[in-house]
Amino acid sequence: MGEDYTEKIKEILKKYKKEQIRYGKPLSYLLLRNNATKEEIEKGLFDFKYLEFCEMQRRKGEVRYALYFVYSRKRGRVYVIKPMEKELKIITIYPVGKLTLRRYRKKRFKS
Repeated sequence: MGEDYTEKIKEILKKYKKEQIRYGKPLSYLLLRNNATKEEIEKGLFDFKYLEFCEMQRRKGEVRYALYFVYSRKRGRVYVIKPMEKELKIITIYPVGKLTLRRYRKKRFKS
């Protein structure tokens, strides 16, 4: 269980606009896997209403953030992002189901 970086990521994301987003995987793959449109994905990232938890990850010498959005008891989505100087790189986005959300509430989302 890591530290919650929700407030820090809100400040970081306020610096970026929707035009400054770059995707680490093909956009068609991300849209198909999440059953969403590009506008829904961008809107969901910058809308902090459903942001439940944010954790910092260190991989290969870089800092990235995993943002956990919970839309209901059965649906959620995780964005893994990397803030860069001029743009925001979305490394991956994946959906989270009911059982995973239940496990995350017990372990990861505890305050």
